[in-house]
Order: sequence, then structure tokens, then C-alpha cells
Amino acid sequence: MYSLAWLTCVGLGDYIKKLVLDRGGDRDIFLLVSYIFYVPLFWINALFQGTLTYDYHTIQAALFIGISNFGAPLWILTSLKYLNVSFAFVTIRIISSFAILFIGLFILWDSLTLYNILWFLLGAFAIFLLSGFTFGQKLNLHPKGIIALCIAVVCIVFWNSYYKYMVDGVQIHDYAGLQFSVSAMCIILYMIGRRKTSQITLKEVQKVVPYSLITAWIFFLFFLYVLPNIYLLGPLSLGYKMISYSLIVPIILSIIFLWESVNKTKIFAFWLTIISIFLFLI
Repeated sequence: MYSLAWLTCVGLGDYIKKLVLDRGGDRDIFLLVSYIFYVPLFWINALFQGTLTYDYHTIQAALFIGISNFGAPLWILTSLKYLNVSFAFVTIRIISSFAILFIGLFILWDSLTLYNILWFLLGAFAIFLLSGFTFGQKLNLHPKGIIALCIAVVCIVFWNSYYKYMVDGVQIHDYAGLQFSVSAMCIILYMIGRRKTSQITLKEVQKVVPYSLITAWIFFLFFLYVLPNIYLLGPLSLGYKMISYSLIVPIILSIIFLWESVNKTKIFAFWLTIISIFLFLI
């Protein structure tokens, strides 16, 4: 149930990002404003729920995961500038899933059943179908896009693997404030480096504030009370694979609220996802 809750959380976040872009909002400004809300929320929580004591392990984890948590979406967006969107999306999701499966099995010694393996393979196929990618599409495999894609996969794999490794050894309320502060600093430096700070106007900020505030509260609650239990109670590979199903949430919401078109492939992929989730719960 924790995986289903986090799946919903991530999916809602993706849907909110889609709404921001559809309404003319700037993705980077949305991300920056979201972190402006994240950081005080997590530090206020640490003040009341944490101990405000930090050892080397907690600081190291916050630094590494904070940077990779910022780097993953940045490099994903970079890869989309040079590669076919569907190809990049499928490749990142599937390669990261199998890389994390390998780490879970052979480094962290996760134990998987036959149902788990079948669920994992069905899930990868469902993601492929939901993305809309077809083998007949022309691919422009630009070297910069491939490099960005590989770095994005490394960030995703590192973030999830290291989080699984450290989650049982830190005080999550203290740790969260540090991690999101590191990510926020990375975003600020990125905006300065890209000279995007001059584009931050009151009008642009007003476009994203409601969405950023909703996103901040959703991830604040789920990051503290749901995500740690996913990796504490279950194998790394299955926890991440369940999260990767988050793609289905914005698709369903877009069909319901934005009246996006539905085809037979999406319907088939939806039911395939439901079946694979059922196998996960067995």
C-alpha cells in the first residue's frame, strides 16, 4: 500500500507539471518556487519532529542524494532536447529499472518470487506501451542526447540505491531538511549559471505559485511518511518499479480532466498495468 501511495504521489506531481506547462508556466521557475516551499516545510518539521543532530553519514547522504535528486530531472530534460521524446522516456525508465533490479539482486541480495519477476517484466512492457513509442519512429541519436540520457539513468539509479542503503540508518526528519536544502542550492546555482534569474518576474512566479504549493505539501507528507516505508519494508527493485508506474496517473487524469484522446494501445497498457500491480500484491 505504501508503494501505491507513492505511485499516486509521483503521478500527481507529474500531472501538476503538465498543467504548469499547458498554462504557459516556466518549468525551471516552477521547480525553484517549489523548493522555496519545500525547504522551510522540512526544516520546521525537523525542528519539531527531529533531533537536529547530524553525523557524517546523514550529511554525506543528504549531499549525494540532494545533488542526484536535482541532476536526474535536469539531465532528463537535456536528453529530450536532442532525442526522440518517446525513445528517451522508454530508455530511461526501462534501463534504470533493470539496473536497479541488478543492484537489488546481486549487491543488496533482494529475494524475488516468480510472481515478482513476471510482474517486473509486464511492468516494463506496460511502460513501453504507455509511452507511445513505436519502432517505426525515426531516431536522431545525437551524441549529446545519449550522454545526457546515460547521466540521467546514473542519477536515478544512484538516488534510489543509495536511499535504500541509508534510509534505515538516519533520522528521516533531520535528513530531509538537509537533502532538500542541497537540491535547492543546486537549482539556484543552475539558474544563475543559465542566466535565468533575469527571467524571474512577478507574473511568472504567480503562474506557478498555486501548483508549487500543492506539490510541496504532497511531497512533504509522502517523502516523510511513505517513501521510507517502501524501501524499509520491501526490495529495492520492486519499490522502484512500483514508483515507475506513476506514468499511469497523469495519463488517467489528463483523459478525465483535459479530455485527451484514448486509443486501444493505452487501454491495453492500462489493463496490463492493473494486472501487473495485482501480481505485485500477491
